[in-house]
Amino acid sequence: MKYLIPFMTILSMIVASCSGTLPPQVHEGVNSVYYWKTVFHLDSADIAFIKKHDIGRIYLRMFDVSEATYATAIDEKTVPNASVRIDYPDNYLLEDSLSDKEFVPVVYVTLNALKAMKGHEGVLARNIVTRVRNMCEYNSIPNVNELQLDCDWTQSTEKSYFALCDSVKHGIAYLQLPWRLSSTIRLHQLSGNVPPVDNGVLMVYNTGSFNDPDVANSIIATKDVEPYLKHLSDYQLNLDVAYPAYSWQLLFRKRKFIGLMNGLNLTDTTQFTPRGGNVYVAKRNIPYNDRLILKGDMVRQETSEFEDISKVKRMIDTKLSNRDHSNILYHLDLKNLSKYSDNEINEIFQFAE
Repeated sequence: MKYLIPFMTILSMIVASCSGTLPPQVHEGVNSVYYWKTVFHLDSADIAFIKKHDIGRIYLRMFDVSEATYATAIDEKTVPNASVRIDYPDNYLLEDSLSDKEFVPVVYVTLNALKAMKGHEGVLARNIVTRVRNMCEYNSIPNVNELQLDCDWTQSTEKSYFALCDSVKHGIAYLQLPWRLSSTIRLHQLSGNVPPVDNGVLMVYNTGSFNDPDVANSIIATKDVEPYLKHLSDYQLNLDVAYPAYSWQLLFRKRKFIGLMNGLNLTDTTQFTPRGGNVYVAKRNIPYNDRLILKGDMVRQETSEFEDISKVKRMIDTKLSNRDHSNILYHLDLKNLSKYSDNEINEIFQFAE
């Protein structure tokens, strides 16, 4: 009986948020994080981080939308892929300390899926909205006031993506869901037209070309960000800003990008030779998960250094000084977040007036 009262309270919130008995809430500026894993599980350390840094919004990736290559029927040309599994064995969503957090389901739409549904965006929108609603209800995800679409649309696919956004908004209204619609906005999209959504998140990560062997850091660099910011002040959409808090390793073979990795001990001199900076060369063949790193392959270690984040954030704060907005960390992974001090985390979240 310990969780009976908070459970009933939250259950009523869930029913309201999924059934449409509440009007859409205002999108307020709050400390936020993305959660971008295939299993959603918060342990005590995650909860402590959320409490310590007063995180009020969690952007939860629900699934990717991919093209079904061999399908013929329109309704079957796209499929959900890598759906998140919600795992709360400790009933942590029923605790009072987390019951007030807003959850934003996020759906990543691949360009191939978007192209496959060109002219049939309404069908795709219906499938997305219905599936997200069902996942929210089945998994008892509380306080859902917004749905976010993530897509790296280009000039050639802009019309189709905007049609998808329109159709998703109609689908939300048809099902009487109290959701806003938001979209991720990449830096290169700032110079184009504004999607028909309620608000956006400016993604200030993956700013460089990760498949270029000569790039020093593709995650974040001021020289990659600055040219796009001339469009930011005049962009006609309320924007929150997402900053990186992750690291990865990139494998190159004969200057060709092979794939992303994590966990290689690049300081092991029996396996790698430092080439300078953050680049290492394999001294011999090295097994790694389901692939083989070959002798002579190059590995580039990239991280999100606080100094780089801080420099970029100062530039963006200058452009958005008159706009209230949230700052978001991508993503909630304590292995990476532990590299920053509490003061550094707080500085990233801070809204500069």
